[in-house]
Amino acid sequence: MVGTHSEFPSTDFAITSVNVPDRLDQREVDDRKLQDEASFYARRRWRSALRIWSRRLLPYLMLLAVLGLAGSWLAEQREAMAAGPVSQRLSAALHVPVLVHDTRLQTTPAPAIVLIGIDLGGQMRLDEVTLEFTAPSLWRAIMSGQSRWGDVVISPTAVTYEQANQLLTWLALVDRVVPDSVTRIRFAQLRFPGSAMLPDRYDAVSRRDPSGQFTLVTLRRQGGPGSMQLQVTPDRSGGPIAFQCDAADWQPPFAPRTSWSELVANGHISSSSIQIDKFSMGSAFGAIEGQLLVRRDEKGAATWTATGQVNSVGIDVATVIQQISKSPQPPEGTPASAAASMSGTAAIDAILSGVGGTPEEALGRLAAAGEIKVRSATLNGINLGYAASRPSSGTANSSASTRFTKFDAAFAAGSSGVLFRNIHGVAGALSTRGELTVTPELALDGLVHVNLGGTRIQAPLRLQVRGTVAHPQFGR
Repeated sequence: MVGTHSEFPSTDFAITSVNVPDRLDQREVDDRKLQDEASFYARRRWRSALRIWSRRLLPYLMLLAVLGLAGSWLAEQREAMAAGPVSQRLSAALHVPVLVHDTRLQTTPAPAIVLIGIDLGGQMRLDEVTLEFTAPSLWRAIMSGQSRWGDVVISPTAVTYEQANQLLTWLALVDRVVPDSVTRIRFAQLRFPGSAMLPDRYDAVSRRDPSGQFTLVTLRRQGGPGSMQLQVTPDRSGGPIAFQCDAADWQPPFAPRTSWSELVANGHISSSSIQIDKFSMGSAFGAIEGQLLVRRDEKGAATWTATGQVNSVGIDVATVIQQISKSPQPPEGTPASAAASMSGTAAIDAILSGVGGTPEEALGRLAAAGEIKVRSATLNGINLGYAASRPSSGTANSSASTRFTKFDAAFAAGSSGVLFRNIHGVAGALSTRGELTVTPELALDGLVHVNLGGTRIQAPLRLQVRGTVAHPQFGR
């Protein structure tokens, strides 16, 4: 039977109130979650965009900063290199009144500051002097606060010897005004109008030595075949200027015109003399060595004299004849000595002399006089012994030759040609004496006496020599 008691019996569970959200509450929660996520991703995209644009703009910002610093540095240098201050500094350093017409900043083809119209005490005028600098040197200058210049380049210039000597004097003083960072001064092109000794165009360069001074100038020939380098070292005390010349495939102004493969010379130059202490010239036919002195005659009226001496050993006569006559090369397999009119090895010992109103004229009129001895001399194209023993027969024979055991002569060479005197050749009992003239056109004119010797008395044979050096002709 069911009782009337209404209370439930006690158990292990407690009844509590639970807040179960309805659909509207759940939608509000989802919307709030989506809003938070959108805000997070928006902030993340903004930071990412900021980093990307920072990386993109940073080089431009750095470039603007560098350009600003560079512009400030260039403005300071432009003010320091103005025409007035530069003129004053050059005047004080060179001890002559120097006037710079104007200065400008150059950006192309390379950045530089250009001095325009430099008048050096009325003695010389330079059109432009360029003080170069590069981007790395500009950056170092900005970072260190010190000027970092490149080369000093002087525009193409024509000078006389007197002006060149004055330039060398100023070069010894220019280190006082040129910035320490400048290590090289060069002429883009240097010419000596009217000079026979330096007739070409040259690139002139002077480098700062370890002591900080500019003491050496190097001239290099521009264009043309071969090469020539002249190193000039002025004496800071005002003495003679030392020089060293090295050339290859170049024609010296005081040497015969032939194919000189090399030249080495050294000496000293002053206002009154050119002294070549030693020179050596080499070619395919051998080498010649000597000394040469060109000086002003103090007693004469502006007269220059040239004196010297040359000697050689091992001059190949056949090669000399082939070069001066410009004969074609002999066929393959044919020795050059057989193709030439004469062969042998010559030794020369001669004295040089010349006189002129200028050093160039004295060198241009240079003459040589001395002795020549030819070892193993062979005269090709004639057998003198056969011709002397058979006067009625012809003298010309392309396959004939005369071999001498001894051959020597005295000679005098100049602009009018070469004269061989006291020619003396010995071939066994046969002896030859005579004289021979070689004109500048290489034409021959001479007379040779051939004596067979021996016990039988026989009149010497007289042979006229005509033709050319390459093709001599013998006749009675």
